[in-house]
Amino acid sequence: MKAFYNKIALATTIIVVSFSLQSCLVNRCKRPQIMGYIYDSETKLPIANCKVGETLSQQNGYFSLDEKRYHQFTFFGFEAPTLMVNEPINKEGYESQQINFMQTFGGGMKKGALHKMDTLYLKKTLIK
Repeated sequence: MKAFYNKIALATTIIVVSFSLQSCLVNRCKRPQIMGYIYDSETKLPIANCKVGETLSQQNGYFSLDEKRYHQFTFFGFEAPTLMVNEPINKEGYESQQINFMQTFGGGMKKGALHKMDTLYLKKTLIK
């Protein structure tokens, strides 16, 4: 009977080791660093203190959102998930906008990933 339990223990150990060798902890990209400029659509002047995601634009309209990453336990050979970014842009007196983009294999981006936005123009809201 002891030989039977030894075989079960050996088989269990082989299964656990084989699964652990085929799995790993990976570092995934939740959002690349995003940088760009915010301007008024009429005057073409920069907009300061415009809230972009969790940051504010500078006097020259420049903003930069830090890269966000997370760790995921996965099995060897699994592809990175699609990366979908949606960051709100808000400034009192202007229409709200959003930064939206998707990258099919974005979650697998290397550390230090960067997305340079074109200049974004905000329209003033109509006073009623």
